[in-house]
Amino acid sequence: MADEILLRLQKRWEMWEQPILILSWLLHPTYKMKYFLMPSKSKISYLHMGKWLVYYYKAWTGHNPESILTEFDDFSQGIKYPFDEASVAQFKGNIHKYWGWVRDAYPEIGTVAAHMFGICVNAASVERLWSSMGFFHTKNRNRLKSSEWVKVNSGDPPG
Repeated sequence: MADEILLRLQKRWEMWEQPILILSWLLHPTYKMKYFLMPSKSKISYLHMGKWLVYYYKAWTGHNPESILTEFDDFSQGIKYPFDEASVAQFKGNIHKYWGWVRDAYPEIGTVAAHMFGICVNAASVERLWSSMGFFHTKNRNRLKSSEWVKVNSGDPPG
C-alpha cells in the first residue's frame, strides 16, 4: 500500500505546477542574483513567470495590474535602484521587510512579493491559505481513515 501511495503522490506532484514556489525563489533578491541572472545557470522564463505574477496580483487584490510586468522587468535586471545589490544588502536577509519597503515605489510587484513572503508556513496558516484559494476539505473527508478514504475515492487523491 505504501508503494501505491508513493506512486500516486509522485504522479500528482508531476502534474501540479508550483508557480508560487518558483516565484518565491525568483523574487528573493539574493537567490535571483545568485541563480537567475546568468542564463547558463537558469532555465526559468521571465515571460512565463510574468503570467503568474499577473495571476497572483489579480487573485490577491481583485484588480487588474497596470504596471506589474514593467516593475518585474526592472527587478529582473537587478541593476536599477532599489533592486541593486547594495540596496538589498542593507536589509540583511529580511526579505519581507525589503519588499514592504520596495512596495512604495513598485506597488504591484511589491504587493505580490510582500504577500508571498508574508505567508507563514505553519499548519494553520497553510490550511487558511488553501481554503482561500479553493482547496477545501470536507469534514467527512478529514475524518476518514486511509482505508476508508481509498474506498470512498476509488484510490484517487483529493484534488
